[in-house]
Amino acid sequence: MDQWYVLKTVPGREQRAADLVKRAVTLGLWEECRVLRKIKVFRSGGALHFPEDVLFPGYVFVRTDCPEALEKELRRSGDFPQFPSITPVEPADLTFLKNVCGRELEQPMGVTRLTLDGDNRIVRADGILNRYLNRIIKLNLHKRFALAQVELFGRSQSVLFGICLEQDDKFYPMRAG
Repeated sequence: MDQWYVLKTVPGREQRAADLVKRAVTLGLWEECRVLRKIKVFRSGGALHFPEDVLFPGYVFVRTDCPEALEKELRRSGDFPQFPSITPVEPADLTFLKNVCGRELEQPMGVTRLTLDGDNRIVRADGILNRYLNRIIKLNLHKRFALAQVELFGRSQSVLFGICLEQDDKFYPMRAG
């Protein structure tokens, strides 16, 4: 069974690094190469915007059953921006990544629709954040994000989740599935 690995690169150059893997490494040495993405939420001029952005700046994810051969070809390419080694993605980390980016890590991490009570406490969460409600350390309703503390990559990390509220449905209708 193929394993997912993470390659560290220069933040902001993730797609360039992924393209290089796809171009410079023998096709049979890797099955998938992904820059994980998320949907961000921000307000501008009273309107909500939902652009995509990199979920983990500085990281590229590759699925392979030949990590040593892949690493050898990466080292041979003088174009690579800082791939000192490839690191296996641990099973617990892969579970989180699949929860937020889909089974093949191909979907951007989506926005969670929140229903609040009169005191702005979460009554219902439709989306990815629902699994991490008990880990929220900051909820910013104005800027439409929640920050949750998650065990990831061997340490406790803050992960930013985009949120929208019921009244935002005219801006961001929830997608089925």
